Amino acid sequence: MIGATYRIQFREGIGFDDAARLAPQLARAGISHLYASPIFEAASGSTHGYDVADHNVLDPVLGGAEAFDRMSAAMAAEGIKILLDIVPNHMAASSDNGWWRDVLTNGAASAHANHFDIDWTAPKLILPLLGKPYGTALADGDIVFAEHPQWGRVLRIPGSDLPLAPGTEAIDDVHTCHEAQNYRLAHWRIGRDGLSYRRFFEITGLVGVRVEDPAVFADVHALTLKLVADGKVHALRVDHVDGLADPAGYLEQLAEAAGVPILVEKILEPGEKLPQWPVLGTTGYEFIAAMASLFCDPDGIDSLSARYGALASDDIAALTRAAKHEIINRNLAGELLRLTDLALTLFKADTVKRDHGPFTVREGLSALLAGMPVYRTYVTEAAASEADRTVLAHAVEAARSDGLEDDAILGDLASLLAAPSPHESQRQFTVRFQQTSGPLMAKAVEDTLFYRHHRHLGLNEVGGSATPAFGTAPFLTVAAESGLAATQTHDTKRGEDARARLYALTEPAAAERFAAFWPTLPGDIADRLKWALGQMLFASAPLGSDPDFVDRFREAAIKTVREAKEETSWTAQDAAFEASIADAAERMARETHRLEAFDDVHRAGAVIGLGQALLKTFGRPAPDIYQGTFGWDFSMVDPDNRRPVDFAAEAALSEQAAAMTPEALLADWRSGAAKARVLTEGLAARNARLEFFAKSAVEEIPVADAAYRAFVRDDGRDLALAVVPVRPLSRLLGKGIALARPKLGLERLNRPLTARFTGAEIADSADAEAQLAEFPVLFATSW
Repeated sequence: MIGATYRIQFREGIGFDDAARLAPQLARAGISHLYASPIFEAASGSTHGYDVADHNVLDPVLGGAEAFDRMSAAMAAEGIKILLDIVPNHMAASSDNGWWRDVLTNGAASAHANHFDIDWTAPKLILPLLGKPYGTALADGDIVFAEHPQWGRVLRIPGSDLPLAPGTEAIDDVHTCHEAQNYRLAHWRIGRDGLSYRRFFEITGLVGVRVEDPAVFADVHALTLKLVADGKVHALRVDHVDGLADPAGYLEQLAEAAGVPILVEKILEPGEKLPQWPVLGTTGYEFIAAMASLFCDPDGIDSLSARYGALASDDIAALTRAAKHEIINRNLAGELLRLTDLALTLFKADTVKRDHGPFTVREGLSALLAGMPVYRTYVTEAAASEADRTVLAHAVEAARSDGLEDDAILGDLASLLAAPSPHESQRQFTVRFQQTSGPLMAKAVEDTLFYRHHRHLGLNEVGGSATPAFGTAPFLTVAAESGLAATQTHDTKRGEDARARLYALTEPAAAERFAAFWPTLPGDIADRLKWALGQMLFASAPLGSDPDFVDRFREAAIKTVREAKEETSWTAQDAAFEASIADAAERMARETHRLEAFDDVHRAGAVIGLGQALLKTFGRPAPDIYQGTFGWDFSMVDPDNRRPVDFAAEAALSEQAAAMTPEALLADWRSGAAKARVLTEGLAARNARLEFFAKSAVEEIPVADAAYRAFVRDDGRDLALAVVPVRPLSRLLGKGIALARPKLGLERLNRPLTARFTGAEIADSADAEAQLAEFPVLFATSW
């Protein structure tokens, strides 16, 4: 059983031996599983490990097999198991990858030709590695012969050495030699519409892997399964499960081969249910969304909407659709062209549908993909399920709003997708559509819309919704599921406590103050961007001195406008515009004293942060703690949230917090000790009753005070109570995070409870109210 996980981002200064030294402090904190980012050999210089170069080698950069064994033994000695993040969908499209290098050398004759999702009907394997057009690069001497110490003669370009096909090593002319290869070097811009292999999202440096092939599955998972069999890995996390050709088939094969709990990185849209896969659950993005629903005040959101609507469009549906069309027709143009060709081929065999022309099909596919309400369907050769048909029907209906010249194409395309796939061309079309709709949703919503629409940045989060259902229902739904409860990951757009501050900003009084505040910020930039940077500053401002904050804030601001792809982008940078953003961001970051007027809102955000931490340990069966977040975390978007962690300081904070009285924790609230205490008490309670937390249901119980919400777990023998303030701003006392005593009128306290933070006995509502006057959140148990 997974009790609680602690996520470690290996690389960037953290190797296996470094992690091994953390075992005692993780055990003391109540962690059951070290949640390891990918650990297999990655492309040279990798900062994250998702660009795997060899699935069957533990990365020497991290210390290799011997260091891994030391880490495994150290964790085992403390009773900690290992949850390993694996990457079956893609690998590094790099010469560092031996399988890929063999494909470059031997083409379709390679023993690994079918390991990758390559279109072998194309004349060449396109490599978009050049910083300029091929002819220019050739003339400028960017493509030359060189001797590699292991591979012999190669073609060398800036950053890469490329192997030569057998029999071509003696060709003296660079261009002639290049033309004789199985690959063709090309300008990087061809990646959007000229590739002959499936990429991960729009990253041409990552090539899709055909893990649906049993032989490929065996090759990819050989070491993973050995680590499991040897008892060194005890659970698996599957990265980007929606990228696979057949997620259900893959997971069934993995579950049978591994026999350990499996978690999937899967984003569920509001109302979407996880398919009936043989997995424990997801990695927990929906928990983040549930926290936004619980702690955001819809009245404050409405107030922000009214003010923001005067600066920029607040029509989220229209903005979403526009972003989707832009991404599918620009960034994912190659995927759209491939789908168009496949559909036209299939239509040719139908005397009714063969009259659809290429533009009609392309336009219809664009509209249908943009209309998808979820990341993807899961249609297999056995045809669509009822759930898949419902999704496709929704997509067709949404696509009709595009006003197509011939909207009959929508139904015909949906019929193709929903039908059984007895033939390879039919299967290819269905699989490719499903492998495209996910990246489209991610790139258009998470990585475009959420950087364009700035009404309230706390809702613009991975797995979140700009138009959530507010209230307790989402939390209760998530708490009934299995899997992880995450509040921060390596992919979130801001730290969990930065987000908690933004939730506090939705209280109507705070929202009105922000509306008056943002125009006073320095910088000659558009109002909507000043509004956005104002919220970013409010959310991320450090509680103490941080000499790096100006640089960090500037870089996050630049990333924001590049991801928005409006005035500038990663591929078409406007230097003058970016300079204005950088100047404004730097000036704001140097003047954080302007935020003194929001000191009470920051304190309210800290209270919400405590409530969020408590519910993470109280709700779903497995809380996930991201590295370094036992204390406050106000980080910004990656790479800011992947900065090196002072693990010793984190351990010291937790140990200090354990010995502090509630009064001392409140007095020292800025240190983050109060949050560490909430987490460690919650984890300790879970460890004392793992079965209770795994099997009992979370229920809401009514309270008379509208600023609070209360939840219980009750299996008839044990009872646990959590009370959290959701609107703490008006209840703050003094200059700290203490709150006025509430009037709860709690019922169902039918057995004596012990307050986890004070040890006091709680017999009735009055006792609970008194405890909340001592500490702003209440966690009490019957044991």
